[in-house]
Amino acid sequence: MITRGARFVRDNRTMTAIALATTISMMGQGVIAPVLPEYARDYDVGTTSIGFVVAAFGFSRLFLNIPSGVLGAKYGRTVLMSVGLAITAVGNVGSGFAPEIIQLIAWRVLAGAGSAMFMTGAMAYVADISTPQNRGRLMSIQQGSLLLGVDLGPPIGGFVADTWGLAWPFFLAGGLAATAAVWTAFRLPNRPPSWSREGARSVSVTTSQTVSQPGAKSPTMTMLANPTFIVVGLFTLMVFLTRTGSRQTLVPIIAVDEIEMSLTLLGVMLFVMTTINFFIVFPAGWLADRFGRKPVMVPGILLAGAGLLMFTLAGDVTMMFLAAIVMGVGTGVAGPAPAAYIADLAPPGQTSLAMGLYRTFGDLGFIIGPIALGFIAEQSGMATALNVNVVFLVGIGIILAFVARETAGRKGKSETP
Repeated sequence: MITRGARFVRDNRTMTAIALATTISMMGQGVIAPVLPEYARDYDVGTTSIGFVVAAFGFSRLFLNIPSGVLGAKYGRTVLMSVGLAITAVGNVGSGFAPEIIQLIAWRVLAGAGSAMFMTGAMAYVADISTPQNRGRLMSIQQGSLLLGVDLGPPIGGFVADTWGLAWPFFLAGGLAATAAVWTAFRLPNRPPSWSREGARSVSVTTSQTVSQPGAKSPTMTMLANPTFIVVGLFTLMVFLTRTGSRQTLVPIIAVDEIEMSLTLLGVMLFVMTTINFFIVFPAGWLADRFGRKPVMVPGILLAGAGLLMFTLAGDVTMMFLAAIVMGVGTGVAGPAPAAYIADLAPPGQTSLAMGLYRTFGDLGFIIGPIALGFIAEQSGMATALNVNVVFLVGIGIILAFVARETAGRKGKSETP
């Protein structure tokens, strides 16, 4: 196993560098995860306002994902990624000094802007160096790196907050983002593989054909006119809605208020959930390549819904941990396939734009989740808000099963025109 891992690192230096940068930067988000709802409550605000604080990180990402894709294609993936990480570092440190809720929201928006630049560039880079045959596996490595960082962060963030105060995890997150920025700038070549002479000609031909043909759709409209692309996008929206609305906003409040867990114990629970994610995404990526995207995504999203339902029934720490385990399995199984699915559907030369659209769907969920579910929780209770989320997950799973066209595995090959 060690030899195989060492061989992968040797043969995939670029993928390894991207994965490490992702792990370091996402560790910063993990550090903040168990703290942010409690930090926001120190401003004497309700659940809806807490939802706005959590959603602020995704607000700027919503508007910058597609421009980031364009900038990454023009100036290079590494420039986009390293500058984005530097911006995230500033936003995180500023969050720790925010004197009022409005300033906190502003700093979270800035941190989200940097995250949009980094994540769009990183996913486009992975798409550049992958093929339809191994894309699910490489995307699962990227997803696993993200989860590893998110996994390692919560216990550290909870401990730091319990020991030194709620602001200190933000300072630590800023330092981690700055470290990842330096690593990215010095370890990744700025000229992505897709911009070889052959790749540039491919993009040029695609662009000229689009311009020269009267009435031809733009690449963006071509993708958005594809029902499968829309369904996968909505699936992504629901996954992000669940992460930010339930896992990052409501579940921590339930854990602290109703179950009376410390921030350190809450961090350990989130650690368990994301650790399971981390170990499952790699075989899930292989399964998505071998058997198709849908046979992995549909069971995964339904299992995640079951875990979320368990949180509504949990009355003690043991049940909270069991719910976290079930939800971790479900989100781990469903995790890597959507990005690979979107890359499969991208027109030639438009992978960066497709990744920007993918992130836009995710960030719509990122914004809608904490605000909408926070409002429902404030009006009707935490259990009602979580149950609404469960209905959303089950619904999109059923729609994906019956509407989307498969692009990978044996069935995907048979359905390809």
